[in-house]
Amino acid sequence: MAFPTFGQKRRRKRRSEKAKRSEVGAPPGELVADPEAEASTLSVFGIGNGRHERIENTDIETALAKREEWPLVWIDLSGLSDIDLVRRIGSAFGLHDLALEDVVNTDQRPKCDAYENHTFFVMRMIDTEGRSKQFSMFFGDGFVLSFQESKGRDFEQVRKRIEKGAPRLHTGRSDYLAYALIDTVVDTYFLVMDPLTEKIDRLEEEIFEDVDVVQVPELHAMRRDLLHMKRLIRPTRDALNALIRLDRPWLSEETKVYLADVQDHCDQLIDIDDTYRDNASGLVDLHMTLTAAKTNEVINLLTFVSAIFIPLGFLAGLWGMNFDPTISPWNMPLTQSPFGYPIALGIMLVIAIGLLVYFKKKKWI
Repeated sequence: MAFPTFGQKRRRKRRSEKAKRSEVGAPPGELVADPEAEASTLSVFGIGNGRHERIENTDIETALAKREEWPLVWIDLSGLSDIDLVRRIGSAFGLHDLALEDVVNTDQRPKCDAYENHTFFVMRMIDTEGRSKQFSMFFGDGFVLSFQESKGRDFEQVRKRIEKGAPRLHTGRSDYLAYALIDTVVDTYFLVMDPLTEKIDRLEEEIFEDVDVVQVPELHAMRRDLLHMKRLIRPTRDALNALIRLDRPWLSEETKVYLADVQDHCDQLIDIDDTYRDNASGLVDLHMTLTAAKTNEVINLLTFVSAIFIPLGFLAGLWGMNFDPTISPWNMPLTQSPFGYPIALGIMLVIAIGLLVYFKKKKWI
């Protein structure tokens, strides 16, 4: 049973995303839920002063109340079917209508938008099976708001770090928590990239061992997947660059150093992507060259066999003509000789050996 490649899954998702966009001529900031969106689930984390509080599957009133109790509150919404809930979160934190529209329309390009009292950051999350979903985040003084298309355990490691009392996460600064979430998403890119590069290396070894017709489609699929990764990573790197250049009171210089490290990871991913994408293109050319060389070897072998058997076939056809040797001694010599057959085979053998020696001398074989 053939499983779809990462690129095939991505193309299927692009086809499904066409229905998620707002209608032509819709007013800006209009929020329209995707009919296929997952049910909304709200969770909240209160952080600060070396303490924390985690509440899962809560309601908006409880989540907003925690803002008054903690120096930093992290509200995470998984599933975007409840448009009213998205509006209430946006109203409570003063989020821009256009940014909320980008949250709901989950086909956004990675970007960073700065507003007066908050920053809006969008990027793509990818799992090892090739599924892609949008991650949207707002953060400002004392709050981080994250929106995901579907519920998952993508940030479970960040939650565990908070529960274990990670000092930097317990300072109550929203910028460092935002950095931790961004860094987690970028780290998953390596989990997707590594199998792609390993498969290209494996295909390279297989091509040198023996070319096969199924290798070229696999290489094209790998090249498409790497191109898709490039389309995600490059704008993410640019969005991080824009975030680092922001001058906001809730974005410290210390956190910008960590964000610059994430940007370096994006540069590393881009270098790996470019290298292996060029390698995949080169392997396609190499496959075609080796296939042509293999075909030429077969053609050369058949040509040598034909060149040897043409004169032998001529002699066999010549001696096979029904001339009567009793009419003339020149009619088909050796036909009446007791040694005619071995002499004819000997002549053919000499001709064959002579042709082989000639081909060898010319370095054709």
